[in-house]
Parts: sequence; structure tokens; C-alpha cells
Amino acid sequence: MSETVLKLTDIVMDYGSERVLDGVCLDVRAGEAIGIYGRNGAGKSTLIGVMAGTLKPLSGARAENAELAGRICYVPQDIALYPTLTGRQNLDFWAEAYGLFGRRRRERVDMLLKLMDLTEKANKRVETYSGGMKRRLNMAAALVVTPKLLLLDEPTAGADDASVAVMLSTIKDLKAGGAAVVLISHIKEELKGVCDRVLVLSEGRLK
Repeated sequence: MSETVLKLTDIVMDYGSERVLDGVCLDVRAGEAIGIYGRNGAGKSTLIGVMAGTLKPLSGARAENAELAGRICYVPQDIALYPTLTGRQNLDFWAEAYGLFGRRRRERVDMLLKLMDLTEKANKRVETYSGGMKRRLNMAAALVVTPKLLLLDEPTAGADDASVAVMLSTIKDLKAGGAAVVLISHIKEELKGVCDRVLVLSEGRLK
């Protein structure tokens, strides 16, 4: 069995008087893709925030493998790009934020643009991109560091079929390379096509 890279134990989260997560337990293993499905407001984004370490639970434990340090990559549901910058400038910004400079930065950015089929649009401002292109660039920005754990919150929302295919193929390749992947989507067929396990978040619990 593959190594556990992230473990959640009895995670509890409240928003006001509402209990969003109620004793969630989950083991995430290297080379495995886990799909999480649930209705709007079920707490999926809250759960992935806890997994990313950006949200602190009310109670419970989050334990990560030491190898994850600096290698957790998160693709948010909201587009986290600068619209007046070009696609390349956006990736340059994030690459520098992660400590990549000079030739290493250029090579990484070029690779990501090619991976997401955006090379021809690299020098166009993001505000001119289609919804699917923005989704692909949003994912590329999260991949400036090769992930050990990739967390994706509705990464294909509103994207065209070609963009969805590119992103799902990338997820499969990362998983095959040993990365752990957690994918949130409201499309069950999408999850079943790429994930080893599909879990439903309902009433604050994974089922």
C-alpha cells in the first residue's frame, strides 16, 4: 500500500451555529486520486482548506508527511490570476514567489504553458482569455512547484470540453508520477474518470 502523505482525524468545523464538518477522517496516499462530491454548501471547500492547512479546524488532527513541506499545490475554485498581465507574466510572478529565477524559471514557465496548451496565447493579457483558458492557466499557476499533494476545488467549472480534457489528463499524469490528488467536483462522471476513490460529503461526513 502507498505511503500516507496526509491524514485527517475527527475534523470538526463550525460556521456560526452550523456544523460544516462533523468528525471527518481521511487518509490521502501517494499516487492516489480521491474525488469528493457533494451539494453546494456541503462543506467541500472548507474541507479542502483544512487539507491545505489554510483553515484551522475547531477540533481534530491534521498530520502531514514531512515530504509535503512546500509541495502542497492548491487550485482554488476562484480564478487567482492578474487579468491585466499576460499568461506568461502571471506564471513568472508565481514562479518567483516560489523561488524560481533565471533559466529555471523560464524553463518551468515554458513547460507549463506547453502542458496547458497556452503557448500561442502566452503573451496575451489574461482578460482576453476564454473561461477555459483561464481555468488552464489557473491550474498552471499552482504547478510552478511539482506537487507531492495537489488539491483542486472545482478546477473545471465553466470550462469547455477541450480545456477539461487537458486538465484531467494532467491530473492523471501527476498521479501516475506519484503525486497524491484530491479533486472536488459536482460532476460525478468527471470524478469517476480520473479518481481511484469517490467520496460523498454529506451532513458533515465523508461517506
